[in-house]
Amino acid sequence: MKHVVILLIGLILLFIVPHKAQASNNWVIENFNSHISVQKSGAVHVVETISANFRDQTEHGIYRDIPYLYDQNGKQVYTSVTVTSVLKNNSPSKYTTSLINGYEEIKVGDPNNLVSGRNVYTIQYDVIGVLRAVSDTDELYWNVTGNDWLVPIQKAEATVILPREGMTRVTCYEGPKGSPAHCQSNFDSTAASFTTVFSLSASEGLTIVVDYKKDLVPLLTAKPPKTFWEKLIQWPTNTPFVSTVLAGVIALFVLWYKYGRDYWFAGNLFGTKDQKGHIKPIGAHETISVEFTPPEHLRPAEIGVLMDERADTLDVVATIIDLATRGYLTITEVPKKWMFGKIDYLLTKSTPKASGKVIELLSYEQLLLDKLFYKRRQVKLSSLKTTFYSDLKEVKEALYAEVVTKQFFPFDPEKTRDRYRWIAILLGALAAGFFIVNSTNDEVLFVALGLIVDSMLFFIMYRYMPRKTAYGRELYRRSKGYYLFINKAEKYRQRYFEKENMFNEVLPYAIVFGLTKKFAKQMEEMGVRPAQTSWYVGSQPFATGVFLGSVTDFSNSLSSAMASAPPSSGGFSGGSSGGGFGGGGGGSW
Repeated sequence: MKHVVILLIGLILLFIVPHKAQASNNWVIENFNSHISVQKSGAVHVVETISANFRDQTEHGIYRDIPYLYDQNGKQVYTSVTVTSVLKNNSPSKYTTSLINGYEEIKVGDPNNLVSGRNVYTIQYDVIGVLRAVSDTDELYWNVTGNDWLVPIQKAEATVILPREGMTRVTCYEGPKGSPAHCQSNFDSTAASFTTVFSLSASEGLTIVVDYKKDLVPLLTAKPPKTFWEKLIQWPTNTPFVSTVLAGVIALFVLWYKYGRDYWFAGNLFGTKDQKGHIKPIGAHETISVEFTPPEHLRPAEIGVLMDERADTLDVVATIIDLATRGYLTITEVPKKWMFGKIDYLLTKSTPKASGKVIELLSYEQLLLDKLFYKRRQVKLSSLKTTFYSDLKEVKEALYAEVVTKQFFPFDPEKTRDRYRWIAILLGALAAGFFIVNSTNDEVLFVALGLIVDSMLFFIMYRYMPRKTAYGRELYRRSKGYYLFINKAEKYRQRYFEKENMFNEVLPYAIVFGLTKKFAKQMEEMGVRPAQTSWYVGSQPFATGVFLGSVTDFSNSLSSAMASAPPSSGGFSGGSSGGGFGGGGGGSW
């Protein structure tokens, strides 16, 4: 499953991440014509006709970048650009718009089709906020073509129309930004025309200046565009985000509802493993009754997996204590060699004395003993550090196999969690892909952000997706009853006095339930004084509280030693023309 998902992620990124080809730019703009009409309202209507000759080069179309954010005397000034129409060869054309680093980008063309040769693009848009007041007049200062084109413009021309008489002065510049070279211009009281004298090279442009009488039209201002986060909390612009998150929530709920809920025996009647189970209803009440022995003779690790659906290191530790109480090994404290040293422990393999019925070892128990005492009879706990990590994983896998074989779970709980973890990773990879494909389109970004939320939800919920069989659910319910017996030991003190070896039998389960300290305190308060154990040899005189404290220390040291992974290696190895409003540029795509 892991390899399939990794391959899928790679394919997704391969196909959705754009490979930016190094364009030859072996094409030219034969004519750039701009018709600019100042409206009575103070808005400016612009019609740009761009004749592009791609020659033998194939492209999807062109893109036109128009600034909406300007820096004037250290102050940020915003304009508003609204596209009203886009044509290619006098027919409506596909196009998209997006805000990129202070520019409104108009991408014209069909991503599924390529064009070549001569194509004429007509872009119409309205601009607000580009008229300004100067000392004795009002003014339109407009960079017609922009200076960011990567191809030459053979001819550029512009026409400006006022709504009524009032034009007083015009001028224009051509060439690179800051160029003092003038273009040709003519004007009367209502109209002006401008034409370049020479063809424009790449990164050169045409800028015009038109002065007219004050208060001829209102001087409008534009508000800053809404930020991404402002749009995210505003309906209906946030529809893609809400829809994506909602789709993820619904999918996750359906998966949990159909495949994540436990089965159970209706009415809490314990039956056989073959008894038909039903999906446990949401909120169904289960009666928990005290159990004085582990249900169905379950071992501590099996109960541990039933309780939290995980094979934890603590379950393996409890198994070692359980094997010791049953006579399969002994634990001997090795005193620390110096004042600030740590106590070590010597584990010695032994054979249980034949007293009564000897319970056959389960597969994971036998594997654990084999891994601990491989070709040896004794092993120090300190020697397991950084060496037992992979063995611990195998023991856990064997424990999962055991609970599946016994039909406590229909599937390996860890593999079930892995599936949903990889779904979460896949959703995160899809989100990254969307960000890379188009980091400027708000709708795409909203979808990507929604996928990130979905990914986080799957990461939160994956641990709740394993399901128990009805038989496993019933054993889980009864195990909670055994938990009550240990947790409230003082209520059932007579049980501990009736059976001589009750203390040793309960201890591994107290460990797996996380009740060791509480169990020790209750034993002392009840005055339970078990006989000195033969399986644990301590360095202090035997007493219940001291003994349980020593076992707790051993458990903590064992958990740390077994789970310690070897350190991984790594490291580092050892970068004028162009003024006023308007501007920008464009290119092919």
